Amino acid sequence: MDIFEQKRRIITVAIVAVVLTGIIIAAAVSTPLINQIHSQASSSASQVANAKAAGIQGFLDRHQELARQTASRSELARAMATYAKGDITPEALADFSRPRLEDAARRIDNLVALIRYDASGKEIVRVGQFKDQIPTNINLPSRLDIRGYTLAADNSATPLLHASAPIITDEKIVGYDLLLFDLAPLKPTFEVGDDSSLCLVDTNRTRRLALTPTGQRLQLSAPEGCLATADNPDVADSDFFRTSLSDGTRVLAFIRPLDGYPWEVHMNSRISKVFEEVIEDIVVSVALILLLSAVAGAIVWWSLNPVVHALINQASQIARSAEELRLAQQVFSHTHEAIVICDPGLRVIRANPAFQDITGATAKALKNANLMAFIDCDRGKNISRAEIQRHLLAENAWQGEVWLNGPEAEASPNLLTISPVRNTRGQIQQLILTFSDITARVRAERQMFRLAHFDKLTGLPNRTALDTHLEQAIEQARRQHHQFALMFLDLDKFKAVNDTLGHQAGDEVLQNVARRLKHTVRADDVVGRRGGDEFLIITGPLDDHEDTRLIARKMIEALNQPFHIQGQKARIGASVGIALYPHDGQTAGELQANADQAMYSVKTSGRNNLAFA
Repeated sequence: MDIFEQKRRIITVAIVAVVLTGIIIAAAVSTPLINQIHSQASSSASQVANAKAAGIQGFLDRHQELARQTASRSELARAMATYAKGDITPEALADFSRPRLEDAARRIDNLVALIRYDASGKEIVRVGQFKDQIPTNINLPSRLDIRGYTLAADNSATPLLHASAPIITDEKIVGYDLLLFDLAPLKPTFEVGDDSSLCLVDTNRTRRLALTPTGQRLQLSAPEGCLATADNPDVADSDFFRTSLSDGTRVLAFIRPLDGYPWEVHMNSRISKVFEEVIEDIVVSVALILLLSAVAGAIVWWSLNPVVHALINQASQIARSAEELRLAQQVFSHTHEAIVICDPGLRVIRANPAFQDITGATAKALKNANLMAFIDCDRGKNISRAEIQRHLLAENAWQGEVWLNGPEAEASPNLLTISPVRNTRGQIQQLILTFSDITARVRAERQMFRLAHFDKLTGLPNRTALDTHLEQAIEQARRQHHQFALMFLDLDKFKAVNDTLGHQAGDEVLQNVARRLKHTVRADDVVGRRGGDEFLIITGPLDDHEDTRLIARKMIEALNQPFHIQGQKARIGASVGIALYPHDGQTAGELQANADQAMYSVKTSGRNNLAFA
């Protein structure tokens, strides 16, 4: 074999090797890429189904809550209780309830009718725009439901949402409210495009709610055609499954039950549409890699053995780099910690899905956005570019607590670590920011603070917190030259409640006392429990010490009202001692001692009164 044939064979073998290497690299890179893109496309479609289900769930929850709010109106509930006792006639009850229910109905945009029943299920009164078109023999549903009624002039059935709630007075059901809502506000949720379909099916598979073929309105009908069943029954319980419609179309199907309601969201999306972009990406990726392989072969043809060796080495390096990049991408995309890459000016270059989930921002919105826009600077450690630069130069890292703003304007605490990426000259080119969620730690610290500073039974500031408040009040009054009052309140006849009704009843009395005291004092007054049945009140600044007398009188009058505990009435009183700063003392000890002495003077002179030190 002459030299030319050897050269040809060497070049041919080299070209074939390069092409095969390219194909192998394409297979090695494309396989996980295909799986990843395929998974992401399926996950994206599943997220759409989840979002639709969440929207419908929220719609049902809001309207069920509207029914509870209507049924909880105290004035109407008391009237129902009076009717239940037989003290008023149904006609009188209807005349009393109608204008008030009409007022409530006007405030609800999509309310069609509101029907009130007594405890036996007999209709008392109905109001609303279509009250006369609704049949008179509606059975009160036991839970939220959707039924059709003929309301339009064309005699077409209009689906209405039924939300009922019991009317409860003194822990007894005295009636029910049934609210019928127009489902028109739910129509946008059912709009999913030509390649998908969505409907709401009851758990008994007897009814479905879906858009009409023209998409003009929602229609209640039989469930046929809503969604094909799964080929394998086991996969129907998964996040999604593949199946075929009656016309043979392959679809991804989603079933989402609605928590607390006898309905399910059924959705399907045509597989060819879901994976259309996936197929395009795969074709482009494979074609690009094969093209690069052909180019490499041409270079080998012209560059002979040295170039062939160089290309082989380069291909090996590319393969290793591609694997490293793939692994780095996997870590970046799937870690639970939020990671952001910024330039030295804190402008976002790239953020991983965890950061997008926390902040609710899309990848497009994050591009070139200022990171500070996602940090609540009013809480946590305020950071700035100058502070970060100073720490990075001195320590080559920065770490601190920050609060990340969420999609619902809710911020979550995170431990932020910033690490620099430098070029060969040591200059900072990029910053890598890692956010670690420390919500559990912050919550535990708050709980420890609450246990240390607030009374467990009443939720009021405890003795430790009261001492701090009193010292702060003295310091503020000393600086601003104003006066305030310290009141020492001791309950009268509280021991008799414990002895006759038990300590549990006594605890309930203390909780009710705390609530009444908080509603009696002014906004800048502090109420706390010193221990047992003793309470301290630290007032805000006073213009006249007689204001203290009015506050004390209001507290005594509030506590003289009977307490309804365990079906019985409990009556107590209160003795109040008052010390004024600076007249009756200039230290916390002096004020507490004088207020305590004044309170005991009330105790010895008949109780249920007040006295100044």
